[in-house]
Amino acid sequence: MKINTSIVKKLVIYFLLLNIFTVIVVGSYSYYRAKDALVERTFDQLTSLRIEKKYRIERFFEDRILDINMVSKLEDVKNIFNLLDSKNLQNKEYDQLIYKEYDKFLRKHFFSSKYYKRFFIVNQNGLTAVFNASEVDPILSGYNTIYNLPIYNLWERIVKIPGILIEDYKLDENTNQPAIFIGAPVINNSGNNLGIIAIEIDIDAINSIMFENNPHNGLGKSGESYLVGNDFLMRSTSRFQDNSVFKTLVNTSGVSQALNGETGTDLILDYRNVTVLSSYSKVDISGLNWAILAEIDEKEAMIPIDSIRNNILYLSILMSLLLFAFIYIIAKRISLPIVKLKHAAQNITSGNYDVFVEDIVSNDEIGSLVNAFNEMSTRIKEQTENLKLERSIRLSSMIDGQELERQRLSRELHDGLGQSILAIKMRLERTANASPEKTKKIMEEVQELFTNTINEVRSISNNLMPAVLNEFGLVNALNNLCREITKSTGIEIKFKYENFSVEIEDKINTYLYRISQEALNNIIKHSKAKSAIVELTSNEKNVYLKISDNGNGFSYIEDRKMCGNGISNMKERVLLLNGKIEIDSQKGIGTKIIVIIPLKIRYDG
Repeated sequence: MKINTSIVKKLVIYFLLLNIFTVIVVGSYSYYRAKDALVERTFDQLTSLRIEKKYRIERFFEDRILDINMVSKLEDVKNIFNLLDSKNLQNKEYDQLIYKEYDKFLRKHFFSSKYYKRFFIVNQNGLTAVFNASEVDPILSGYNTIYNLPIYNLWERIVKIPGILIEDYKLDENTNQPAIFIGAPVINNSGNNLGIIAIEIDIDAINSIMFENNPHNGLGKSGESYLVGNDFLMRSTSRFQDNSVFKTLVNTSGVSQALNGETGTDLILDYRNVTVLSSYSKVDISGLNWAILAEIDEKEAMIPIDSIRNNILYLSILMSLLLFAFIYIIAKRISLPIVKLKHAAQNITSGNYDVFVEDIVSNDEIGSLVNAFNEMSTRIKEQTENLKLERSIRLSSMIDGQELERQRLSRELHDGLGQSILAIKMRLERTANASPEKTKKIMEEVQELFTNTINEVRSISNNLMPAVLNEFGLVNALNNLCREITKSTGIEIKFKYENFSVEIEDKINTYLYRISQEALNNIIKHSKAKSAIVELTSNEKNVYLKISDNGNGFSYIEDRKMCGNGISNMKERVLLLNGKIEIDSQKGIGTKIIVIIPLKIRYDG
């Protein structure tokens, strides 16, 4: 039952993997779709919050501009300018008069709304009256010079080009706190510029718009909205850092894109190096290059999707367990016919070719497999009988070939060697009655006949098996073969064997020698080559024989009839040695034959 169990396991594993894959794909798709929807909804909430905060902060500054524009036209302010003179610096009566003018309307107007911290009146000469929001000490410093105050740059700009201007955050050296100012010129009834008035906006008023610690505002525990200036420093309070205004650096991609005029949403790292969902844009306030951002931590935003992920995981496990039981039953039913086929195959392996599977009736692939198996059994039986017949024929052909070789050898011995020996015998018989001079001549002829006979015996022996191959090895045999062909044909045959350093068995020696003989004979008969090279090399695994010439070349397909049995004999010998042969020939260029024979021998390197 080993095969049966293996098939069941495989089917269960395959189906289970398919089920798991499907569950993973569907679950992942559902998870990421829900995640994308949640992220999109969160971005929409952040964008709505950002738009609302942007509108409120822009409206706040518009109101402050309208406020200071209105104040700059008041007679109370113009009266203070008339009283503000260097001649009156030491006169306390003028202090009281200035305060009365301020107390008529300005004090209540500026400081009842809690939008402002200080009110500045600066004449053309730089003399300044500073009023504090404090009821106890309304005049902060009496008279002062503009050069010692943080609104110096604002005064200088408005004096040069009159108009309402906003001075972005800067550090007040007197209080060591960041401050932001709005200034406007004051023109008298005659059209003369008396100086400027400026108000310091209370940072708490901006923070009251931007900062909300309300869990019901959609930002949860980690959400916040804040302002950033073009120096990448915060302009409103951080939810996570105290004293962050004009101190906390926010050099993030969202701030950079917002300051460049882009509006959008993205998943970024915030100033805490925490991944957040961010909605950003630029604030449209004249004179200020600020960015506004609304953000929430990704971890908090993804809490609902984590719950969805867990539900998908639990449901997937339950479905996998149910499908496992169902798949196991199906796998058992599918594997049952295969088990019967296995037993039938084992009978065929033991030599019983009359085995047929007949008790399985099915119209699906299993039924087709059974029919194919039965047909295979029939054909195996037929092929076995054909192989026996073919073996008998081959054996007969081998014996007939041996007989033909014996007949050829017999003819060579009878027609060649036999005739030479007979001629020697007849000449020796003539010496019985011949004169000494005649005998000497006959002996010279006999000597020549003996030489020819020896050469013929050597030729017959070399054709059967070169003696140098057995006595001195393949290298010397091939070297001798190349040298003899060079002498007899005039074709320059070079033999190279620099990297050949193995001992190989006699069968490989003989076959490689015969392959070389066959290839060189083809070069002599057909190539019209002037030179050829025989190379013999080896490594630990293979021996390589390469034979190349510079002859006419040939096309094996076109010249197949002219090739005879030479190439076929070479291929058969290589096949018997489990080797490979490559023949590369091009007409007009030459022919290259490469033989690779695998070795299972002792390496002598």
